[in-house]
Amino acid sequence: MDNAGYIGLSRSAGLMRELNAVANNIANLSTNGYRREGSVFAEHVKALDGDDPSISMTSMGHRYVDMSSGDIVHTSNALDFAIPGEGFFLVETPGGPRMTRDGAFSVNAIGELVTATGNRVLNESGGSIVIPPQAEDIQASDGGIIFADNQAVGRLGVVLADPATMVREGGNLFRPEEGYQPVENPVVRQRAIEGSNVSAVTELARLIEVQRMYEASKSFTDNESDRIRQTVRTLSQ
Repeated sequence: MDNAGYIGLSRSAGLMRELNAVANNIANLSTNGYRREGSVFAEHVKALDGDDPSISMTSMGHRYVDMSSGDIVHTSNALDFAIPGEGFFLVETPGGPRMTRDGAFSVNAIGELVTATGNRVLNESGGSIVIPPQAEDIQASDGGIIFADNQAVGRLGVVLADPATMVREGGNLFRPEEGYQPVENPVVRQRAIEGSNVSAVTELARLIEVQRMYEASKSFTDNESDRIRQTVRTLSQ
């Protein structure tokens, strides 16, 4: 394969990764607290020998997470919570503490507040929050303190981390690679859920754009392949 072929291949590979990111965003349009993911492309330029011009190749440098908030929808569930400002709920997983914006909580068999996937929701001290089974009235303050029949049972752990060090994992979770810090004055809304921050119109438009660019890149690569085969066939005669 000559230089033109490598250029076309590098572009196609980057666009395929971008297509996967857009498709994943669209698939999570209705996922509570989901954060849209985008791609950053980089250009690599290398000088060639002699009087030949330089060669430029592209690659998808890395992905970034859009930290803007999604719409908050009010619900009738006393265990639904949303963070209208900055911060993430702190939860416990088998792999260690994780962060999420999905506040659709419930209680497990022993009364612990858990996420939809069964991970324990942690309080500001890193412990579990237990709702007494006999509690009839559950309320929460704007600061995230939960009351069961007017008795405080814990304060939701709301934390922050450097977005550049947050790694997306399955289950709508983020792993803080370099630790996290508590939000000093968290704001929490009860009986509310934050939706995804993905815009369907924007992502569908981007999907069409990336598909067209990928098709154009593939067409260029196919033409180069045909040219090389024709050249070899001609020289062999």
